[in-house]
Amino acid sequence: MKKRLTIFICLFCFLFSVWGGSRPECRASGTPDKMIPLTPSEIEFVKAQPEIRVTNEFDWPPFDFMISGKPAGFGIELMSMLADRVGLKTKYINGYTWDELIDMFFAGQIDVIHSLSLTPERREKALFSHPYYHSKNVIIMRNDTKDIHSLDDLSGRIIALPSGWSSIEFFKTYYPDIHIIEVDSTRQSLEYIDQGKVAATVEQEGIVSYFIKKFGFHDLKLSAWIENEILQQTSSMHFAVLKNNPELFNLLSKALISVTPQEMNALKDKWLSRSGRQMGKEDVGLTPKEQHYLKQKGLIRFCAVPERLPFEAVRGEKPFGMLADFSEIFSERLNTRFSLVPADDIQDSIQKLEAGECDIIPMVKATTERKKTMDFTSPYLNDNIVIIAREKLPFISGLEDMADKRVGIVKDESMLKNLEKQYSRVHFILRNDVRDSLIQLSSGKMDAVLLSLPVATHNIRHLGLTNLKVAGDTKIRKEYRVGVKNDDEILHSVMSKLIRSISRDEIDTVYDKWVTLKFQHEFDYTKAWKYGGFAGLILILILFWNWKLTSLNRQLEASHKALKILSTTDSLTGLYNRRYLEKAVENEFERAKRYKTQLSVIILDVDHFKAINDDFGHQAGDDVLMSLARLLKDRTRKTDITGRWGGEEFVIFCPETDREKAVLLAESLKAGISGLNLVKLLKITASFGVSTWKPDDTVDSLISRADAAMYQAKHRGRNRVVSI
Repeated sequence: MKKRLTIFICLFCFLFSVWGGSRPECRASGTPDKMIPLTPSEIEFVKAQPEIRVTNEFDWPPFDFMISGKPAGFGIELMSMLADRVGLKTKYINGYTWDELIDMFFAGQIDVIHSLSLTPERREKALFSHPYYHSKNVIIMRNDTKDIHSLDDLSGRIIALPSGWSSIEFFKTYYPDIHIIEVDSTRQSLEYIDQGKVAATVEQEGIVSYFIKKFGFHDLKLSAWIENEILQQTSSMHFAVLKNNPELFNLLSKALISVTPQEMNALKDKWLSRSGRQMGKEDVGLTPKEQHYLKQKGLIRFCAVPERLPFEAVRGEKPFGMLADFSEIFSERLNTRFSLVPADDIQDSIQKLEAGECDIIPMVKATTERKKTMDFTSPYLNDNIVIIAREKLPFISGLEDMADKRVGIVKDESMLKNLEKQYSRVHFILRNDVRDSLIQLSSGKMDAVLLSLPVATHNIRHLGLTNLKVAGDTKIRKEYRVGVKNDDEILHSVMSKLIRSISRDEIDTVYDKWVTLKFQHEFDYTKAWKYGGFAGLILILILFWNWKLTSLNRQLEASHKALKILSTTDSLTGLYNRRYLEKAVENEFERAKRYKTQLSVIILDVDHFKAINDDFGHQAGDDVLMSLARLLKDRTRKTDITGRWGGEEFVIFCPETDREKAVLLAESLKAGISGLNLVKLLKITASFGVSTWKPDDTVDSLISRADAAMYQAKHRGRNRVVSI
């Protein structure tokens, strides 16, 4: 009787809903305002199987990953929403690689895969929903790669792809000459490119843009969309259920249809926008295998030199300087103890690493020689080498002005060899000690010393050498990475992920703490009067010393300003670099939202730039970029923010500028570029994309529209302006 009554009521509710009634519907248990009508058989199915098992990867943001041990991401939230609307509970299965999850699904140990691309092989075994997300595939490579533009350019090269990816079969079938290394995750494939282990990878543009911006892969770039219909079919996301479970598939499909465009857009904005990239910042993304490795290992030993402040030093068997703070961050982030192993110098550190006495070197440069025995993470600290000289030497533009001068280089034979080839008229002298070199310079026994700016200012301050100053910039940049012995692949992967998880703000905080350019000094003047007749003399000495210190402070403040400029500008063009631009556009975007003002973005890319490098050489290419940068500086307003976005691509953020004015500016710049008088009678053009802020925009969508417009300009024949 109860069963008949239930069926009757449900049938009545269903008919009422079809006729447009507004009375309560028959629903499964769950959130009332989001539930959808179920048939009697569907209700019975939910009662019989109230919980479904769903895949959860550990490291595929923004779709599927873990934050603090909990499932998170676009696909996870969408699947939870669908399950909730039909009264199902979700049990997320994690702790396995993607390859293992796929095998478990087809073995019937998992009910649903929530983010899966469709292939003919998979379609034979599973039912696939309508696509709920699509992003074109692109090639990802290092910024310095100049000869990869299409899949054909990958022939004979090695690429990395995550195990189980549908694109692997595509390459084996259509591009057998491309060699594939299978890795655990998309993040690891990007790390392999970053470290030079492989030439490239192929991934969805939306996914890889998330990784690059969230984890700081700033030395990687994306190709244009890959023009291959078969490959692009693998870039749509669906959920999948085995064919032997059509009831579950129909339930979830019904729920997917109920998701409104507004709800789907809100999900995409949450997980795919810039704000979404802040989620899970603390998560390193270790695999179960890596977590087990750390647990078994217990501690990580790191080598450090006794005196290289402000970067590193040893004080009472404990690390000091920036290293002390970074080792603490490392320990907290991995929940693993880090133990110091003192070394005499960097060479001794390398020997200890090779002998197994320590596991990592936290601050080391990657050189060709060192790569024979070590693997390196991506760089997390940058260092500028400057020219230190006495006060009387005027500010110089570079080492070319030091002809016939004696210039010291401290403990860097590789830099010495390179500079001797480049500046044959400069007398370079290899020195063993920073402080001794500065003392020799101060006394006139040398004309200049090349040093890291932080190291130089630290030692000048502590030695009280007030007659020294920063006289110029060498344009030499050093990058510090974590070095790991190359036979410990798991530890290398762990440290690479760790470095990627540390935000730029955290790094800047540590840097600013130790690179203190003010010279602190105090003197108790009351004690001077105790010495009677010597008071006047002491007072004079104090005043003189204070004057010298004030002079030094001014010099160091100037050095600090120079360092600020170096850290925010592109070394070749002098325009703002990408790191500065990303912060600047955030501020301008928030200002436009708050005050309801206009904000436009112009992205331009030099046409056929590869041909310039190939036909005329890289120096000609550099000359083109510098000439273009000068034109952009001259033809944009002071309020515009102009910078080099990467490679031959530039961006201009135009506050309080509507679409019409931004297009006029772009047309003016296009005409100016076409008329540039360049070396070797070169003629260049550029393609422009323009977008203007809309109320529903995010920073990402604003920039993405300009980028898409620029690519449209390319496809329409180049040397034109397209506005979206």
